[in-house]
Amino acid sequence: MTTGRWQYVTALIAAGLTSLAIGTTGVSAQQSIDVRTDEARQFSEDFERLTDVTARANFLLSTDDGGDITYADILANPDDIVLNFRWAKAQLARGDVRGASATLERILVLDPDLAPVRLYYAIVLYRLDSLDEARSQFDRLLQMDISPDVEANIRQYVSAIERRRKRLSQSLTLTLGSQIDSNRNAAPNDKVQLLTGTPTTITASGDKPNNDIAYIGALRYDVSYDLGYQEGHEVFASLTGYGSDQVQLDALDLGSFSAEIGTRIRGGYWMLTPTLSQTAQSLSREKYLTARTGRLRLDWNVRPFFNLNGDVSYSDERYQNTSESSALRLHSGQRYGARIGGNYNWSPNHRTTLNFAAGMKDAARNYYSYNSLSGELIHAYLFGGGSYISGSIRYGMDQYRDPDFLTTGNSPQHRTDRSTRTRLTYGAPLSTILPTDLFGDSETANQILGFLAPINWSVTGEYLNTKSNIPNYEYHNARAQVFLTRRWEF
Repeated sequence: MTTGRWQYVTALIAAGLTSLAIGTTGVSAQQSIDVRTDEARQFSEDFERLTDVTARANFLLSTDDGGDITYADILANPDDIVLNFRWAKAQLARGDVRGASATLERILVLDPDLAPVRLYYAIVLYRLDSLDEARSQFDRLLQMDISPDVEANIRQYVSAIERRRKRLSQSLTLTLGSQIDSNRNAAPNDKVQLLTGTPTTITASGDKPNNDIAYIGALRYDVSYDLGYQEGHEVFASLTGYGSDQVQLDALDLGSFSAEIGTRIRGGYWMLTPTLSQTAQSLSREKYLTARTGRLRLDWNVRPFFNLNGDVSYSDERYQNTSESSALRLHSGQRYGARIGGNYNWSPNHRTTLNFAAGMKDAARNYYSYNSLSGELIHAYLFGGGSYISGSIRYGMDQYRDPDFLTTGNSPQHRTDRSTRTRLTYGAPLSTILPTDLFGDSETANQILGFLAPINWSVTGEYLNTKSNIPNYEYHNARAQVFLTRRWEF
């Protein structure tokens, strides 16, 4: 008997046993596991990106960028304070922070009582990590005639300086929200699916596209310790918990908990970050995956406005069977990944990110093993007042190594999936929409407003379209999300 026929006969026997054990939903369960595992991993990446863009938006100072000023204009009018101030803004817009520092310092020599210029100078010193000098400038500003809003902004910087001076830094980030999906169970687009190569009509309502609402919560604790070197080397650790509770499809309730430890080794224009992490995931409150991951990342600041970065990773993934699926152990194996990307800051408001990634999954059964390629383009625009908009498009391809005879029968067809994901997010602090007198003007009202104002709200729309040469795995899903995020630093 040839190898192909033997595999086919084995698949038929397996199909019979599987049908007795779990019915004809085995293929759907397989897709569900793949989709949910990737979803939890993707949420972590999206969470970090939105945290980064929110932090940058909160510290952005909206100004006239002086784009029409040239250095020749400065040489012609070296004592023109307004012209020099606009030139400093143009330097900041190009990412020339040190040049802007020198220009602002020259203006203050001409007129030391210009509070707006001194505020710019203090912020530039802060960005240059000259914390002692920045603190001195902020203290001097607090003695000047400034508005309450500017004073509040200055005190935020002073608090940030004090936190950065501490060798031990900690933060807690809480996210609560909800999402709605048009096809939460990732059901096939067509009304048929293959079983041992035979098209089978989908009749069970659970195997058809189901829309559903989920309530989501995430809590992350970060801690870092400065090792005391001039370069700023540090060690860090984080704990992250994530949960998604479906209103109707309880079998798709998703949970994830991860712990990570690593170090940041800094050079003049580069940073090396090795990390180790462990993640546990559950479906319908049943643990189904434990993954141990090692990652090595390198960041290189080619120019003040251009950063290159890349990483390599290795994961050991151990699946265990659940009451929903008795074949999850066959997904166990090793995952290898490599990524290279870059960030280009067109201005302090605009950042474009481009990533290319390649991966390989070695599973216990080769029909669950695959090679992957993907590319992603992200652009973020930061408005004044801490609001932002971020859009992205990602295209990926997964090529499976062996045919799954339980699905394709005696056909040697290898599964190939191509997916496109587009996302658009808008976010802002609650302070942008809350009136300052919403709760009155009492001390308690101010405390309530002070707690709510830093909360960031965001709205996301997403569309995922997956094409496959096997109809079982071809599906699409539209998703809308609303999140509230609060961060505490101490």
